[in-house]
Amino acid sequence: MLARMAANFYWLGRYAERTENTARLLEYQLARLVDTDADEIALGWHVVYRALSQSPPEAPADVDEAEAFLIADAYTLTGGLVEDTTNPASMISCWGMARENAREIRPRLPLRVWVCLNQGYLWLQETEFADVWGEGPVALVSQAIDRLRLLAGVVDANMARDDAWRFLELGRYVERLQQQIVLLDVWDRIARPEGDGLVLSWADLLRVCGAFEPYRRDRSLTLHRGPVLGFLIRNPEVARSLRYATDRIESVLGGIDPAGGRPPLAPPHRMVLRMAATIELEMGEADAASPVAPGEVFDSLTRDSRALHDLVQARYVDYPVAVGLPA
Repeated sequence: MLARMAANFYWLGRYAERTENTARLLEYQLARLVDTDADEIALGWHVVYRALSQSPPEAPADVDEAEAFLIADAYTLTGGLVEDTTNPASMISCWGMARENAREIRPRLPLRVWVCLNQGYLWLQETEFADVWGEGPVALVSQAIDRLRLLAGVVDANMARDDAWRFLELGRYVERLQQQIVLLDVWDRIARPEGDGLVLSWADLLRVCGAFEPYRRDRSLTLHRGPVLGFLIRNPEVARSLRYATDRIESVLGGIDPAGGRPPLAPPHRMVLRMAATIELEMGEADAASPVAPGEVFDSLTRDSRALHDLVQARYVDYPVAVGLPA
């Protein structure tokens, strides 16, 4: 496979996953607009923007006026994350970049995958945001999530398990790993405020990650910080846990570069094993009396996940032409 095609598949996976991540966070926030206190709504917007590594739009300096802005201007805040083409993190921008990468590799992409991706992008582009907002704020992002999950199903059903699929999967799970680390870190920091500040619900975190029902089946009905974080960090059966993402990355790297998984390990293989060890060991026993220690460990995982991306690019995409892919 040409390196540029590998890069296109990789970034197709990353941008598709990034679009769904933004949609899930918006779905969480918009579903709470009707029956949630004003100060909690304002806090929710801060969580959404910080989880997306973005600064909220400039609000008034006065605390009360700023809170009113974050509540009353939910339409503007949502629009900036859905249809604003000047915002690189908006859904339309990320979906467009996924489509652009897919366009570059159409000869290697099954027709059904291209049609599903293209139809989803055109649907979002042609949607009148104001009209959909009038029908219900959460409707648009819920439909977007359904379309993105349909795309994932079409990919699963129509793509051969070759290097094209592996690079697409690698992009998806590198993006998911990075986004989940940031989300867990942001949630944990805000959920434990100093003094008598507002706190976030651990049940809501499980819902954002699609893990509420699995947690309730496997664990107690009572939700506490340690067990919830442990469930979302170290459970290998939860699709949005950190452990699940690292397992998937390790698996697809083994298919792309089998020799790199044998000593001496290739840099991407070494980094993902290092992250897996951090998740399993340094995060501590989440269900024990001593809670998971976040802070520096999350910071370390954030740095390592970014380094993993750089190592993947250096080994499989940006290597010198004279070197080529490993045999």
